[in-house]
Amino acid sequence: MSTPHVHLKGITRRLGTCVANDGVELELVPGEIHALVGENGAGKSTLMSILYGFYQADEGQILIDGEPAPIHGSQDAIARGIGMVHQHFMLVDTLSALDNIMLGAEPHWQLDRGRAMVRARLEPLMATSGLQVRLDMPVEELPVGERQRLEILKALYRGARILILDEPTAVLTPQETDALFDTLRGLRTRGTTI
Repeated sequence: MSTPHVHLKGITRRLGTCVANDGVELELVPGEIHALVGENGAGKSTLMSILYGFYQADEGQILIDGEPAPIHGSQDAIARGIGMVHQHFMLVDTLSALDNIMLGAEPHWQLDRGRAMVRARLEPLMATSGLQVRLDMPVEELPVGERQRLEILKALYRGARILILDEPTAVLTPQETDALFDTLRGLRTRGTTI
């Protein structure tokens, strides 16, 4: 068995008097799609928020590729190859899809000049991942399925090898859900842990 991309060891998180996660052990191996299932309030989102750096564990440890990986915020997670697509998308509606990808990923002084460079990097990424997005379209004009593809593309552009999806089918039509699953299977074959 290969070394897990992610190993959560003894993760405990308390929210006031509520124990959201109690000694959770989870290993995620490269190139597999995993699902956390449970009732509302079971701690699934809390656990993934710890992995992405939104919350800190009260106890336990995160290992990435077998090495201790303290994650104190989303920038630490991104630097370690972790991307997260939230149920409620984190996009600026009035900006184009391209500008949303660049926002926070490119130096602010490079936004105007960098569009051609970023587009040149995105075109092959869209082709190999199957995540086709109209880059020049304002996000507010994109359908929900395309917004989700944009969020996934944004994570991959930032180097995500580990992709967290929070309730990814909740807002999709059956056809969009089928397309998402096709995309995820393609990412899995490229070694992405989902």
